[in-house]
Amino acid sequence: MSDNKQTPRNAGVHQDRNNVASSERAAFDNVGLTKRNADYMFRFNRALDKTKLAPEKKAKAVQDMVNELVDGQKSGKTAKNLYGDIDARVKYVVEGPVTDAPVIGGPNYWPNMIYNALTFFMIFNLMFGIMYLFSPKLMTSSQPVGITAITISALVAGFILPIMPRLFDPKVKHKYNGWIRALFVLLGFLVWMILFYAAQMLPSVINPVLMPWPSIILGVVSIALMFWLRRTYKIRGGFFG
Repeated sequence: MSDNKQTPRNAGVHQDRNNVASSERAAFDNVGLTKRNADYMFRFNRALDKTKLAPEKKAKAVQDMVNELVDGQKSGKTAKNLYGDIDARVKYVVEGPVTDAPVIGGPNYWPNMIYNALTFFMIFNLMFGIMYLFSPKLMTSSQPVGITAITISALVAGFILPIMPRLFDPKVKHKYNGWIRALFVLLGFLVWMILFYAAQMLPSVINPVLMPWPSIILGVVSIALMFWLRRTYKIRGGFFG
């Protein structure tokens, strides 16, 4: 029986990992950080490696924090004081800060409002125009939708739809909890339907029904305007996205 001890399986791999960890830790020890701050940055760097953040953004975030810590140490500040828990800091770096930005009137609200309004205006006009073109009897046998009702419905949709994603945006600091915000969404749809049906009940002099080709032309013009808005402004989602 041999007296030679066998080398444990994967010992080389573990040794390499230990060497890498030691090198990473030494990199923070050698930039002027205290032992505690260097340990924080080492663990933060390891946690950030597990995210899908672009390498250049990761490197910048780490370097900015190191610079801030080196300067803050002069007045006794620590990484824990400045950045809190590591998981919270990683989330902040990856997702960005939570802001007090208003739900209504957020970034590019009006272009998004107009874009969403045009989307519904386009859908209704193309749908009814094509439907009445191939089935003219529907204009007399059913209750066709007038242009005023279509316009009001499109405007209300345009006003509401850009707000809804921001009601549940984790980067926005919300005043109300999720259930209340979900209720706001439900009320928004309810108001939308009420206004649409109220407009549809208007007399035909105020709410005329367009013939098929004018409806189709309005739908095509709406598409052209939507493309122009997408090329000019930052539109969040929607058709042709």
